Amino acid sequence: MLTDVVVRSALRSDWHHIAALLEQCGLPTSDTYELIEDFQVAIYEDRIVGCAAAEYRGSHVLIRSVAVEPAYRENGIATRPVEILLMRARGTEAHDAYIFSTVAPAYFARWGFSLVATEEVPHEVKLLPAVQRAALTSALCMRCELG
Repeated sequence: MLTDVVVRSALRSDWHHIAALLEQCGLPTSDTYELIEDFQVAIYEDRIVGCAAAEYRGSHVLIRSVAVEPAYRENGIATRPVEILLMRARGTEAHDAYIFSTVAPAYFARWGFSLVATEEVPHEVKLLPAVQRAALTSALCMRCELG
């Protein structure tokens, strides 16, 4: 585990680095610029090596765009950004969080996420472009109670 990783809120000037990281990890970037202020970034040796974002809809939040540079995986890089996003969500009126994952459902279970049928996802969350893209893949839907 890397101990000198700094996590902070993303800045507009971070967008190109975040987009490059998402592309490297096979994740979409088309709507990330509008959400840049909802991203947390993990920085190691002055470069962004991880990120995650939270997109709010009513009393629900979608955790998305969780990515870690391949060379830094298995070092706990994504843990702190995801924890910060969930902690912030718990401080809002959000009741639950959703995530769609094709590669790491067991990873997200550590925060209380469990598999749910896509039909159980609230309508306002289903309308998010990230969720509509996930529906076209083999992504598994997971839900976590925030209360």
